[in-house]
Amino acid sequence: MTTLVLRPLDTFFFRDGRPYNQDDPGQVEAASLFPPYPPTVVGAVRAAAARAMGWPGAAWDTAALGDGVDWQAGDESLGRLRFSGPYILRNGEPLYPAPLNLVAGKDEGGADLITYLAPSGEALDTDIGAVRLPAPIKAGHGFKTLERCWLNAKAMGRAINGAELTSDQVVPASRLSEAEPRIGIQRETARRTTVERALYVAGHVRPARDVALAVDVEAFPDVAFGESLTPLGGEGRSVWIEQRNNKTLLPQVYNLVPDRDGVLRYTVVLITPADLDDKWPGPGECLTGSTGEALPGKIVSGCKGRAIAVGGWDGAARGPLPLRPLIPAGSVWFLEARADEAEAVQSWHGRAIGRSTGWGFGRVLIGRWTPAGEET
Repeated sequence: MTTLVLRPLDTFFFRDGRPYNQDDPGQVEAASLFPPYPPTVVGAVRAAAARAMGWPGAAWDTAALGDGVDWQAGDESLGRLRFSGPYILRNGEPLYPAPLNLVAGKDEGGADLITYLAPSGEALDTDIGAVRLPAPIKAGHGFKTLERCWLNAKAMGRAINGAELTSDQVVPASRLSEAEPRIGIQRETARRTTVERALYVAGHVRPARDVALAVDVEAFPDVAFGESLTPLGGEGRSVWIEQRNNKTLLPQVYNLVPDRDGVLRYTVVLITPADLDDKWPGPGECLTGSTGEALPGKIVSGCKGRAIAVGGWDGAARGPLPLRPLIPAGSVWFLEARADEAEAVQSWHGRAIGRSTGWGFGRVLIGRWTPAGEET
C-alpha cells in the first residue's frame, strides 16, 4: 500500500455537477468543492504516474495504469490499481467527515451539548411504511447535524462508538479552507480587447497552510515524481505529490458485543461518497459490497445526506460523463444482526460498499449504537 500526499501550490478549483456555460441563466459563480470527488484525484495521480513513466512520448502503460477513464464503467478500467480516499490531512493527520447522526444543540440547562441520533424502539408510520426514526439519545433542544465538520482519527473513533465528544474535538470546514472568488475575462488577442459577454467568476478554495490531500493506492507502480508539479482539478491548479509507504490511519473500532436482548446493533458510516445504483437500500434491506456480498443483518434506519450529483470528464471521448446521484460521505445506517455475526461485521471496517469502490467510492467504518431512550 502506498499513500500519496498532494500538497497545493496555491488554490484549488473542483467543480460540482452544475453547468458552467456562457449565457447559462442564473449562473453567477462556479463554486469549488473541497475535498474533491475521488475520480478527480484518481485521474490526476494516474496521469502523473504515466508522465513519470515516459508518457506522452511513450505509450500509456495499460498493464500498470489501466485502460479507461470512466469511473462509472467500474473498477476494471483501473487495471491492478485500487484507490481509497481522498482524505483531508491536517498537520499530517487524516480528518474524516462527521457522521450525520452526530448533532449539536443545548441541554435542558442551556449548556452546549453534542449527542447522537439513534433509532428508538417504537416504529412510526411514514410514507415509506413503519420506520424506527432516529431520535436524540440525550434530552435537549435546537439540535442540528454537524454537516461540513470533520473529526480526527481519535475523535472519529469515539464518534462511531458512541462516546462523548466536546466541541473542541470538532473541526469546522472554515478552519480547513476558505472561499476565494476569482473574476476572469476572455481576451481577443488580435484586437487587444475582451470578448463580449465573456466575464466569469470562479469560486476557488484556498486550503489552510497545514492542509493537504491524501489517497491510498494498491499496486502503485514504482515511479519517482521528483520536484515537478502535477495538474489537479480545473483552472490550471497544481500540486506536489509526496509518496509514503504506509496506509492512512483509520479510527479504531471497539469489539462489538450483542446487547442484553441478544441483538448485535452496529452502524455503517460512509467516509467517502457511495454509488448504490438507483435504488438506495432502506429499512429491512441489506447493504452490499462491490462483489455483491451482503453485510450481516438488516437495515433498521439511517441518517443520510442529500444526494450529490457526480459526473466527470471523459478524456478519451473528450466529453462530460453523465451525472449520477450518490450518497454523500457522513451518511449512517443502523443495522441489527445476530450475536454470532460480530466478527463478520467487524471485518467490514475500512472496506467499501456499492459500485466503483476501486476508484475510492463507498469506504465505510463500523461502529455501534444503542436504541434511543435506553441507557448507553
